[in-house]
Amino acid sequence: MCGRFTLTVDLQDVVDYFQLQFIPDHFSPSFNIAPSQLVLTAIAHNGERRAGYMKWGLVPYWVKQPKQWKPLINARSESLTDKSSFKHLVEKHRCVIFADSFYEWKVENGKKTPYRIMKDDGKPFAFAALWDRNQEGDTELFTCVILTTSANEKVRNIHERMPVMLDNEEAWETWLNTKEYPYAKAKELLKPYPMENQKLYVVSSLVNSPKNNGEECIRPLFS
Repeated sequence: MCGRFTLTVDLQDVVDYFQLQFIPDHFSPSFNIAPSQLVLTAIAHNGERRAGYMKWGLVPYWVKQPKQWKPLINARSESLTDKSSFKHLVEKHRCVIFADSFYEWKVENGKKTPYRIMKDDGKPFAFAALWDRNQEGDTELFTCVILTTSANEKVRNIHERMPVMLDNEEAWETWLNTKEYPYAKAKELLKPYPMENQKLYVVSSLVNSPKNNGEECIRPLFS
């Protein structure tokens, strides 16, 4: 499960790294992104990668009363086509969510210890995700869900699942370009990130509360 993540870099770094053509306003780095918050995403539209904000927590189009629905923050990649909430999205509603790390909690003897997990070079990446559109009153509601897979050996010491991380141009193009790449091809990306390209460390319990969103959230607890 992925329940918190970060995007601490400048917007221009995201634009350059992911070759985005349409950029939203009002961006600010975040050190503790939580479900129900707006997250920076991208879709492919008319041959361009268009970035924008969606609410983290999927509300499928067929939900009649969104406020009474429990938003879905994660989806198991192995069973997407078996679930009514996701099977209609895998061909045309693929997106990515930008991040540079995520948090996971290790449970030992009833105690939860938070870890920050990231690429070993510290560069941003994208979560494979799906999106949908609904209506909340007079307002269009765009929501998204992060796809998960089995954890690699390094992350498995903390949790059995991890988000699907896409970190190169070929992966982004394959996942986003739904016209050229059907889900039968794109689903090959839904696998654990190589553990040799990843690092992790213990952080403060400050990340337990989404109210805390400062640089102290990502500082190593032990130097």
